[in-house]
Amino acid sequence: MTANDKKHDPYFKDILELARLLSASTVPEKVIETVLNNLCERLGKRARCAFFEGEDLKLRFWAGELPCPVEGLKIHKDSIVWDVVKKGVAVNITDPHQTNGYTHTLLTPVKIKAIIPLRYMDPLTNEEKQLGALIVDSGKEEIPISPEDFEYLQVIGQLIGAIMGRAQLIEQLMATCQRQEMILMETAHNFRNRIAVIGGLSRRIAHTLEGTDIAEKAEQLLKEVEALETSLVVFEKYMSQRES
Repeated sequence: MTANDKKHDPYFKDILELARLLSASTVPEKVIETVLNNLCERLGKRARCAFFEGEDLKLRFWAGELPCPVEGLKIHKDSIVWDVVKKGVAVNITDPHQTNGYTHTLLTPVKIKAIIPLRYMDPLTNEEKQLGALIVDSGKEEIPISPEDFEYLQVIGQLIGAIMGRAQLIEQLMATCQRQEMILMETAHNFRNRIAVIGGLSRRIAHTLEGTDIAEKAEQLLKEVEALETSLVVFEKYMSQRES
């Protein structure tokens, strides 16, 4: 192992550990909290994540001494964070003047050092979906982020995007399945009403015109209706078991 490999070895371990969490965890919030705490400890800087909620970009996760209300904090639309997210290109702020002209969201003194857009690729549409941003700052300090740390943060941002993207895709899949089940149950209910009407009519015809050819055909139709009703009962029982 070269000296350069040894230098990057802790980063490699972090990335592998995050990848393991990505494949094992079904609770993305816990993974993000773990990642931010790790970044805060390793880099000695405050870290936070903001995600889209409708048209707003809200701060939801953070690590380090950073005051934030429990309900989250809406990122100002004239902030540098919004600008970076819209452009979709990670920024390493090495010059304090890079933030000039932007509106700050936090009231406390913050020196943002890196902003990493978070996104994922939708496998169904091949469309890149924006999620939010990973933000790292040094509080009142002026120490910039090294090129190696910035590269590391971009990989972490890609993994966070994969975590949240997977969660969104699963949520969409579940919503689609639930909607399909609702449609099936509504269809079954409407079908039951219609075959009940046909069954009742067949019984009346068979009783009223007993001994005729029409009555015989009505009785045959009634048997078909009863078979359909039996199949419908089996289907509804199966669906109710899935829901429970």
